[in-house]
Amino acid sequence: MIPLSGLKWGFLEIFYLIIIFIVGFLITYLTLPYIIKLMKKKNFVGYDIHKNAQPEIAESGGISIVIGFSITSIFVIIFFPNFINETIVFLLTVLIAGAIGFIDDRKKLRSRYKIILSIFSGTTIFFANLIGFITITSPTIPFLDQTRMTIIYPFLVPIIVAVFTNTVNMLEGYNGEGSGTCLIAVCFLFICSLIWNSTEGVIFTIPVIAVLIPFFIYNKFPAKIFPGDIGTLSMGAMIACIMLFGSLEVATFCALLIHIFNSFYYIYSVRGFFESSDIKGSKEDIILLEDDRIKASDQKDAALTLPRLILAKGPLTEPELIKNFYAISIICGFFSILSILLMQYSLGNLNIYILIITLIVLLAPTIFILYKFPRIQGIIFLMMVLLISILSFLIFIEAVIMPLPFEDVNLGIISIPIHLLISFILMIPILLLWYLITIKYFWIEIDKMNKIETQN
Repeated sequence: MIPLSGLKWGFLEIFYLIIIFIVGFLITYLTLPYIIKLMKKKNFVGYDIHKNAQPEIAESGGISIVIGFSITSIFVIIFFPNFINETIVFLLTVLIAGAIGFIDDRKKLRSRYKIILSIFSGTTIFFANLIGFITITSPTIPFLDQTRMTIIYPFLVPIIVAVFTNTVNMLEGYNGEGSGTCLIAVCFLFICSLIWNSTEGVIFTIPVIAVLIPFFIYNKFPAKIFPGDIGTLSMGAMIACIMLFGSLEVATFCALLIHIFNSFYYIYSVRGFFESSDIKGSKEDIILLEDDRIKASDQKDAALTLPRLILAKGPLTEPELIKNFYAISIICGFFSILSILLMQYSLGNLNIYILIITLIVLLAPTIFILYKFPRIQGIIFLMMVLLISILSFLIFIEAVIMPLPFEDVNLGIISIPIHLLISFILMIPILLLWYLITIKYFWIEIDKMNKIETQN
């Protein structure tokens, strides 16, 4: 990561970023109508299953995101030639993820094949880092500073990309759900990049935001086009690349916490990586009512999903349900800002009073959102429990584990930091306990819904 403050940017660089944004927005916005016509002509359509009329909607609309980002990347290279290597690798990763998604849209790959191919898309970053074409630095974590994973971390990159692409893919199924939550996450990552002083974060969030906005306009309720797997996988790859190049690991984790939550529920209930459209039969998490409202399924073996948890308190229309997702995403964005400020504070670059003032400032809109959307209060509470538990554990590591006189284990080309290995092992039971609590909360809400329906 190159510090933004060290480049002494002025009006010209800001003007370049504005041009990049306009190009990305216009290219994507202007290509979408043609893509809709083309997909319908080729009969690449899907049915909007959350409406009783089940209108035909053009599929694989995410190709507009890939096209828009590809053309915009040329301008990034022209205006910021010092980042040509990162831009090329970023673009290749998105193109490979998009190609995998397009194949899946046409052939419907099995989940395990999709995951393996998603890992392959991340190998571009791995090999580029291996030969010195780009540099991927170890993640910086609050209170631990930059972790000593210089050799190990690049080997994890392909898995990280695969997890991000499939996690984003699983939170898709409603009009504007995936594109809206990803757009909110990337907007907050732009803010985090400015706070973190990350040049790569700023340069790459701008074009991603530029192509996501027009797609969201066409994808929001009532949707004129669906992203398809080409859209969801490419969006996940974009966010993964922003995280890796911008050194925004902790902030990205917080910003995508809604996606991570949903993935936990999915994996628990269906024992694997699936998208919402694959949940059928007795596993269906929701029921469509005659008035186009959506209610949570009361079947015991139905999939545990975030939509089902929100709907456990009563049926909603699709736009109302999606607004709850956006509300959660915004609060997750607040978490990402606080995480970056906490990292700056732990590095000695931020006054504690600024951190406290920001916390108080963000508390007001958070309370307002929770008041307007009471269904998400329990979910946000669980997220806060997780984040506070992780923060407490990091303090414990810094105070107890790191001072222990352990030497790294040298395995030839790889040196394993024993302190981090011990920390990881100790973290597992904490995560398992939190996971069991979330599942327990889920079933408490579902049981409440069933009791209310029985009484009625």
